[in-house]
Amino acid sequence: MAVPGKLAASSKQDSNLICLPCDRDGLRESVYGFCQDCQEHLCETCFKHHKRSRPSMNHVLLGRDEMPKNQTIDTVRPGDKTDFCANHKDNSLDFYCYKHRKVGCYVCVTLEHKLCEVDYIPDISGSVSDEIRDLMTEMEYLVNKCKTNMENAKTATHQLDLNYKNVAEDIKRFRKEINDRLDHMEIEITSKLEALVNTAKVKQENVNVACGEIAEEVNCSQLNLNYLSEENKQNQLFIEMKHVEDRLSILTCKEKQILEDNETEDDIEFTPNKKIIELLKTENNFGSVSVYGKPSADKAICVQYKGTVSVKSSSDKKECDVTSLVMISPSQMAVADRCNRSIKLIDVENGALISEITLSSAPLDVISLPQNKLAVALTDENHIQILSYTNTGMSFDRRLDVRESCFGIACCQDKLVVACNYNPGKVIILNLAGKVLNEFDSPGLLNGPEKIVISRDEKFLCVSDCFERYKCVKMDWQGNTINVYDEPGYKAPFGIQELEDGTFLVCYSKSNTIVRLSGSCKKCEMKGFEKVNLCRPRAVAYCDRNHTLYVSLASKKGKSVSDTIKVFKVKWM
Repeated sequence: MAVPGKLAASSKQDSNLICLPCDRDGLRESVYGFCQDCQEHLCETCFKHHKRSRPSMNHVLLGRDEMPKNQTIDTVRPGDKTDFCANHKDNSLDFYCYKHRKVGCYVCVTLEHKLCEVDYIPDISGSVSDEIRDLMTEMEYLVNKCKTNMENAKTATHQLDLNYKNVAEDIKRFRKEINDRLDHMEIEITSKLEALVNTAKVKQENVNVACGEIAEEVNCSQLNLNYLSEENKQNQLFIEMKHVEDRLSILTCKEKQILEDNETEDDIEFTPNKKIIELLKTENNFGSVSVYGKPSADKAICVQYKGTVSVKSSSDKKECDVTSLVMISPSQMAVADRCNRSIKLIDVENGALISEITLSSAPLDVISLPQNKLAVALTDENHIQILSYTNTGMSFDRRLDVRESCFGIACCQDKLVVACNYNPGKVIILNLAGKVLNEFDSPGLLNGPEKIVISRDEKFLCVSDCFERYKCVKMDWQGNTINVYDEPGYKAPFGIQELEDGTFLVCYSKSNTIVRLSGSCKKCEMKGFEKVNLCRPRAVAYCDRNHTLYVSLASKKGKSVSDTIKVFKVKWM
């Protein structure tokens, strides 16, 4: 073998030829042979290694006499040199193993990947456009999830403050029933409340900080990948992409673990001790603060009527017909008013109209999307209108052409699920750009789908079918029917809402009632609605944070009840 940095004394023609693999490492070696598959001249060391390495052992090699006497210098661009191997620092990363999804040098390939499918990076790095697009999409999805988690953490912190305020007021009201001797016990119980709330706040801050760090790291990786792509540094781009794939998997798991470790779904409630008035001199227990027990489907729920919230606007030309409700925060709700062709933002705490926007046709459904967006079903126009909203108003964003009569819509992982058409009906799944990804329209599946929700675990769809044979259908993501509820006597299922215990509330408009269904579509116990006149319930929304239920009604026989939404408190018994 020739000494590095010098050319072997061969023929005059051969002396102008150099080993291209060595040249990429900054060395100049005399030529010993030529590989027809790689179209490269090789020194003696590279020539012999070429025969032993699994990726190139079947390549056609030519000796000095048969090899081409002309040479094209390595086509690898100066700015696109590969990185060096971490384990073998003098060798460049030239190979990729599909089995282990790792990049490596020729030594790594020889020692660790003899039986693997391995490719030469310069041969494959120019065709990664689809792969990097998918990777960038996955990265963007994780960033958006982190942003959503951060927004939820801020909202949860605000709700904890409200929860603290409500429980503290309960304590104060109870405190008024006893005398000044209970001052010390009041301080103790309030301190316990503050400790619980502060613990919950710390968890939300953990989510905010950790997700911010994840998002920042992913954003940096995105910028790096974009730079390498724009600079056309394909080898570095490929290698960095593989590094990011490994890191992205770790960050995705970390994001999930953060939410699990800092879960604060439960509320705090105060349980007063009613015996304290009589036993004041001997009783030391002022009461207790505890985490609200997680609801379950096997427990009955009791709804207690609390009043109404007006949805009437001074610009309304007709009586309201609220066909859909959606909570966008614990204190704000978006309302679809069909008759007045508008979407309204309502402050449910103060019963005030925040803003409204008039649409080109009547909306039937409205749902919340990430990043302060709303999606509205415009049935008559076969479109879904995307709106943007702030604390002060709404604006038009874009339209998606569904090309079908869209009634109910739901959203899951950047996909829209749309209930369409009548007799027969169908379900269409499309992305947020409007591209149809799948559709279910098997005979007998649906007759007239009205509203659709996705279960909280994102495994199932639940659709209310409001035409001919009234039913609620639970199906999987392949359009297979899992369960059906079609008990006689319950007519015209319309609005549908899942509670945190996994049960569903379904508005049966023509039966003037709301039914609670389990995940297996079995009727569950519910009390309290029998005390309130539910005139043709149309839509239902639920706030987990304060266990509040909102129901819109339709006017009937001179009873104008559609301009307000009824408010109920929900408690598991």
